[in-house]
Amino acid sequence: MKCVITGKSGLLSIHLQYLDSSLVPLSKEDYDISDKSVIDKLTDLNPDVVIHAGAVTDSNVVNRNPISAIQTNIIGTAHLAQYCIEHNKRLVYISTDYVYDGVEGNHNETDPVLPYNNYAWTKLGGECSVRLVSNHVIIRTSFGNPKFPYDVAFDNLVTSKDYVDVIAPMILKIVKSDVTGIINVGTQSKTIFEYASQRNTVLPTKLPTPMNFSLNLNRYEQLF
Repeated sequence: MKCVITGKSGLLSIHLQYLDSSLVPLSKEDYDISDKSVIDKLTDLNPDVVIHAGAVTDSNVVNRNPISAIQTNIIGTAHLAQYCIEHNKRLVYISTDYVYDGVEGNHNETDPVLPYNNYAWTKLGGECSVRLVSNHVIIRTSFGNPKFPYDVAFDNLVTSKDYVDVIAPMILKIVKSDVTGIINVGTQSKTIFEYASQRNTVLPTKLPTPMNFSLNLNRYEQLF
């Protein structure tokens, strides 16, 4: 089974390649997903599974250049979905917990969605085309660098986020399974301050409005 992954130099892609050296990373230079020609290139490569981990993820970049984010996160995802539909392949899409409204937390996969920012809107836009692939899985998750990179962290922002070296093995289990549909991936509920304090010395700070993006993880725990 040939499995490719977009976002060759991205944080998650690098860690998944480390865990499974058989994954074939696709660089933007050779496989620009915003260009429709990527469909023909994938047809020639003929992967059985496409892990779509490549995206414009910086919310500031999305706000400054929304067209680029649309082309990559929405149109690019649609191109990958088209390949998978035409050739009956599996598509694993890395989405975000920010598609939920972040109000009460413990978000279930069937909860209504209301993206938190423009980045999350583009990821939800990508989800729409992925849903049309018969063999698809949408992973709603959040992860960070192996060490928290800031000196302060929010103590009123609740999350199921964890470090990429924790989340990547969980995602790989899904990739190698036959699970389909939407699945939340994360760890126990905690504040960003608590998360950061696991691996760094930080000071607490606050959002103007408390938010809770924690995930209901029952489906993942029952399956794996």
